Amino acid sequence: MPFFSTDMLRRQMFVADALMTHPGEIIVHAGMAVEHGRIMAVGPVDQLRSRFSGITEQHFPGHLLCPGFVNAHTHLELSFLCGKIPGPIAFPDWVLQLFAQMPHPDDTANVIAHAARQGAAECIRFGVTTVGDITRWPEFTRPKLAGGPLRVVSFGEITALGKRRDLLQARLDAALSSQAADEYVSIGVSPHAPYSVEGPALRKVVTAAEIHQVPLAMHLAENTEEGAFLATLDGPLGRSWPLMQKLDILDEQVPRFVGGPIRWGRQYGLLSHKNLKKSAGLHAISIVLAHVNYADDAELKILADSGASVAWCPRTHAYFGHHRRGEHPWKKMLDRSIPVCLATDSLASNPDLSLLREARHVWQCHPEISPVVLMEMITTRPAQALGLSEHIGRLAAGFSADAVLLPLDTSTGMDTSAICAAMVHNAPEPAAVWVMGRRVK
Repeated sequence: MPFFSTDMLRRQMFVADALMTHPGEIIVHAGMAVEHGRIMAVGPVDQLRSRFSGITEQHFPGHLLCPGFVNAHTHLELSFLCGKIPGPIAFPDWVLQLFAQMPHPDDTANVIAHAARQGAAECIRFGVTTVGDITRWPEFTRPKLAGGPLRVVSFGEITALGKRRDLLQARLDAALSSQAADEYVSIGVSPHAPYSVEGPALRKVVTAAEIHQVPLAMHLAENTEEGAFLATLDGPLGRSWPLMQKLDILDEQVPRFVGGPIRWGRQYGLLSHKNLKKSAGLHAISIVLAHVNYADDAELKILADSGASVAWCPRTHAYFGHHRRGEHPWKKMLDRSIPVCLATDSLASNPDLSLLREARHVWQCHPEISPVVLMEMITTRPAQALGLSEHIGRLAAGFSADAVLLPLDTSTGMDTSAICAAMVHNAPEPAAVWVMGRRVK
């Protein structure tokens, strides 16, 4: 059953020493007026008091109110694997260990459902109020996540390759099922990856997402081996992979493609030019590309033209040793106005689900980057990636009252850059978290 709280219904005002409407704007000694779980207004306290006389006030001295953090790519259901696969490790070997530690079929429902709840609690602990969650088992995870406290875009995962291509429609139907959807859980679809979904199946999933107007997420260009698989079905993700040998699903009907996963995505409709879609009268859907660890300049242009967003998972990137093959192209993406945000992936490849710690990791490696940009990459940018930029990611009138209360370090100043720098450098755990105006921590 959904949570119910009188806090969600009554008119109230939260007052703090500083309030971040978005990472580029911070108001000192400010308040946020809330009713029915939505923000009525934000601004200096005196102005709000004159507008909303007699409103109940909650005071949080020494703290910053900021938008709830948004994680555009995670796998909550893998939380049961926390700390069980030590890294660094090569991706194909990690997948083998992942499959080896999956629960017995008789236990799957309970283990996966509990893990999803465990992951949701971990998110709330670190001030993450919305996630894009990839789920292989939507029938187990969605009922457990319905009712909150976490806001979830639940991307039902789809695989359809080789001898299992006939399962596409059943898996697509399961991914699109809205049976457990509510105000906290919304539906999306996720064709898994280039080595688990063949091209024609990808085109059908993209078409279905456009027809049903739901967001889509996909792992793309995560590994250099994807290109060899698409071209020949060989390599560490193909015929020589023990997992692929065990599954025995490859056949000669799988279409080959030379040119790498990003061009493959364009070929099969995932990365169609956004202006061509608009001229054809098609409504754009939100597309989140997970990782995109490898992309040359020509491929970056394809991404920029498509309008898709990229969810980069820095600590998972290091866990799999991708940094030894070269730097992630996230700065080039920013230069080309590709919407890129920070994400965590799962507890099977990351020590926690803290986006602030993700941002701190990036800043430690790249101190030249603005902390304001890093805060954007865990608030406004991922909200855009999930197609929710008109509802979350900011503290502004009309937005959902999804907020985080953080200890405020004023030793370096109270300007926007200084406060963002303190948040990223210290990566503090929140003192309080609200989702839809309901306090959940």
